[in-house]
Amino acid sequence: MYKLAFGIVHRGCVVNELSRALPEIRLICPGGFILSPSSAEEVLVLDSASEQDLGSVIDYLRRSPGIAEVEVLEQLPQQSFIRILTSAAPETFCSEAVAKHRCFPLGMEIQQRGVEQWKVGCRDRSQAEALLEELKTMGELKDHSISEVSWKALLEENGL
Repeated sequence: MYKLAFGIVHRGCVVNELSRALPEIRLICPGGFILSPSSAEEVLVLDSASEQDLGSVIDYLRRSPGIAEVEVLEQLPQQSFIRILTSAAPETFCSEAVAKHRCFPLGMEIQQRGVEQWKVGCRDRSQAEALLEELKTMGELKDHSISEVSWKALLEENGL
């Protein structure tokens, strides 16, 4: 199998815009749901974030025209969990492009320093290459690597 790691400045993505506005805050994106072509519900985790970081993120999201709802789900000393409901969406979500090319997420999406970072698994190298071509239409591809890995190594790398 193949592993593709990539970073993209994702055009039209409100979470990536947040990452560009507050580049020092690391956001972990465990998942969400695409509700319609212009709406999604997502959970964001502010990793190693201070109270001031949380306030900055909440203020940014509440001022953002692409956000309909913001809710703090849980606050811990080093992490905060936020639910957002978007009212605007990119032309294509990265998750849709990943699925379209029959790839699957490895771990969670990370947003930091204005770059949306993903690791995905692919059965064939051609799937990874086709996904890269689509990603180039979605924004600025900052970096990427394709490597051949065993399924066993992949499980071990992800703590399984």
